[in-house]
Amino acid sequence: MNDSLQLFLIEDEDDVAFVIRKTLERSGHQVTPCRTAADALIVLGHSSFDLVLLDNHLPDMKGLDLLAALGRDGISAPTVIMTAYGDEELVARVFQAGALDYIVKDPQMRFLAELPKRVRESVTRHQLLQRNRLLIEALESARDGIMITDLQGNILQVNQALEDMTGYTRQELVGQNPRILKSGVHPQEVYAEMWRRALSRTAWQGELTNRRKDGTLIEVSLTVSPIVSQGQLTHLVGIQRDMSERKHLERQLLQAQKMQSVGTLAGGVAHEFNNLLAGINGYASLGLREPGINGQVREFLQYIVDLSERAASLTRQLLAFARKPALSRRPTPMAELARNTAELVTRTLHADVALDIQESSVEGGLLFVEADANQLQQALVNLALNARDATHGVGSPSASGVRRRSAMRPANNGNEAPPHPPEPPAAPITFRLRRALLTSQRPAFPQNIPPGDYALLEVADRGHGMKPEVLTQSLDPFFTTKEVGQGTGLGLPMVFGIVQGHQGFLAIDSSPERGTRVGIYLPRLTTLDGKEQEPGFETGQVLEPEQVENRAILVVDDEQAVQDVVRRFLEIAGHRVTCASSGAAALEMLAVGTRFDLVVLDLMMPREDPAANIARIRHRLPDVPILICTGLPQADPAPQLLTLPHVSLLRKPFRMNELWYAVKQALHDVPVKS
Repeated sequence: MNDSLQLFLIEDEDDVAFVIRKTLERSGHQVTPCRTAADALIVLGHSSFDLVLLDNHLPDMKGLDLLAALGRDGISAPTVIMTAYGDEELVARVFQAGALDYIVKDPQMRFLAELPKRVRESVTRHQLLQRNRLLIEALESARDGIMITDLQGNILQVNQALEDMTGYTRQELVGQNPRILKSGVHPQEVYAEMWRRALSRTAWQGELTNRRKDGTLIEVSLTVSPIVSQGQLTHLVGIQRDMSERKHLERQLLQAQKMQSVGTLAGGVAHEFNNLLAGINGYASLGLREPGINGQVREFLQYIVDLSERAASLTRQLLAFARKPALSRRPTPMAELARNTAELVTRTLHADVALDIQESSVEGGLLFVEADANQLQQALVNLALNARDATHGVGSPSASGVRRRSAMRPANNGNEAPPHPPEPPAAPITFRLRRALLTSQRPAFPQNIPPGDYALLEVADRGHGMKPEVLTQSLDPFFTTKEVGQGTGLGLPMVFGIVQGHQGFLAIDSSPERGTRVGIYLPRLTTLDGKEQEPGFETGQVLEPEQVENRAILVVDDEQAVQDVVRRFLEIAGHRVTCASSGAAALEMLAVGTRFDLVVLDLMMPREDPAANIARIRHRLPDVPILICTGLPQADPAPQLLTLPHVSLLRKPFRMNELWYAVKQALHDVPVKS
């Protein structure tokens, strides 16, 4: 090699310095001379060299002391120590001080013949050391776990990331075989193929589930590559990346996409189904009003009404899953809800329920949420039913009843949920209520819980628990592990829909033989506006139509059966009814000057925009009320349309008296035309 080096010579004897400089310059190097340690400190503080040739005996300082001073000042200078004499002790001290080499300046100057070679070797050694140091620092700084093994699989080196990833220390891993990380999840053929490819000098890449030192599993992406030196396969290197968080997010995304798709499908099916139920229920109700029908026919018709209402209940569950529940919200005390539901579960499910309520009456610590109490109670009952079935056969106290662990105590405002599952109270089911003030995102399934101030209501059991693959499918509609006829598979999906409808979050924690804990996070209501629930028509209320002066009503619905049933219902109430099968047909009637006192309009008709229909009808009939009918409890753009004056909503399927009541309310402020 003829590359020129920048050399710094520190030598106080001028004659020796001259011959050394000339020897090195003849080899093509550039030499900067210096006589004292003090001058050397100044020069090295501002300049860098490929190598420093340092005499150990300087007039103002020992060479080794100068080397130590440079280190203290943070100056890195690759150095070769030169001395006229020395011994083994001095040699040891030289290398301990970090020097690259040790050269003896003999009186005959024979060392000059080897000096250019020794200088070149020292520079090369320094470059290799620097490169190795950089590689080691890169190895330790890498976020991926790195493992180097020999061809027999013995671990020779690991980095810090692998220690953190596996829980094993470097000392515990070095000398072991990588099988120490095997989880038992994969068949032996996977590992055999990995080693076969690596030993044949081909990289292997794939995903594995490994086991940490503490026994927990970790999902990793692994690449095993051969190390070839001078044409020979010498070692193997494995680089693995922790995929647990990514897999968790992928599962969350897949679950969200799946539930969004199925929710959209459920909403569409429920809308069409409700149209059919409106016709079935309506015709059966009309049949029950006919005089002279015999007892058996009346019984059959009543069965049809009852079954159609059960079907409507199933539809509401589908819509709750689709996150479109009809919510009537008001400030709801969560402690009261938990107690009432626990008593209901005890009476109806004959299950032993323990109450663990943590709230404080001071500083506004009582837990309120803006909620539909009936919807939340339905969600809790479903969770309690699942918990009861999960604890069947596990063993529980023989006595049944509500056990109150604590009715009032300071709230736990911590960021994490309590350990899973908690110990006593000794009951198969526990309702646990507390405040959860999250300052950072909390990982959970099926969704992470963002920071916020929540009322956390948990339903916990110590039953059989769910395996990971069962937990992943637990929110799929109609998925159930119960025997045929024992469950619909809509319980948890419906709970998820109700919680989403309240702008809340669901967290499910379950593992085999450790039980299950389902947490409902609802935004805590910090101020109460004192609003009373508005009085109105109760669904189950029996109401006969009042004999009013007949009104002209336009019914617009694309479903012939619904159109006919509504017409008959309204004619029974004494109104004059005209029907149209589309918004366009209705507008044609209005275009010729036909007047109406009320328009009953189906919200979801094929190829029609409900907002445009209402705008056109309102243009023709500025002051006429519009009663919207829909098979969806809540759907765009209904919330916006309901803010318009004289626009109200009736949901399908509806009973006859519900239609009469809605029409009566809509016509309340409309004067009778003379």
